[in-house]
Amino acid sequence: MSSRLIYPPKRLFFDPTLYLIANRPSFQDEHLFFSKVMQAVKGGVTCVQYRDHESDPINILKTAALLRTMLKDVALFINTLKCFEVAQVVGADGVYLEEPFSYSEARKILGQKQIIGIPARSVSDVLALGQTTDVDYLSVKIGLSTRTCTKNYQIIEMEEVQKMCAASPYKIVLTGGQNLSTVKVLSPELRGVVGHAMASGLMMAADVERTAQEIREAL
Repeated sequence: MSSRLIYPPKRLFFDPTLYLIANRPSFQDEHLFFSKVMQAVKGGVTCVQYRDHESDPINILKTAALLRTMLKDVALFINTLKCFEVAQVVGADGVYLEEPFSYSEARKILGQKQIIGIPARSVSDVLALGQTTDVDYLSVKIGLSTRTCTKNYQIIEMEEVQKMCAASPYKIVLTGGQNLSTVKVLSPELRGVVGHAMASGLMMAADVERTAQEIREAL
């Protein structure tokens, strides 16, 4: 098993157990978007990624600022156009680097306090990170995402996920087609995974709050 990393003492705390990907372009109704996010938080979501690569910069900043105010003690990660500027302006807890960008450069921009998450597509990706403390968590895609992120570049098989968990000193969050049913199946099987990220699996649920509660119970 890999050894744990000693992160800088000023790094913000975050709990990725139930990680909501709030994809703004999926909702034409702004009020409905914010309502769904808050229902999910009320049901037990532990952190929120604000994802938006389509809106104009002014509206992105406006949405991020409102989310920061609404979420209070729940960690907010920015995954948008100009994510570093947005994160710094609104005081977000960190960023998720969906688009290619050097995590070491991101750390220089953000400083030692903010959280940085990146995708990992293989054990080789994990090993290539070495023992850097510039990264805080890895997102591993295990299923197809059709509504929010069509970049289904590489789906990771369960055997490979297990190997990645064994090789990684970083927190690993599963994503891609996650919902209540997949969590019930996967949660007992995967040692080393600390979080499950989902967008449609929560935001498109008929009763978002209750669904989030049931997922937390399953976890």
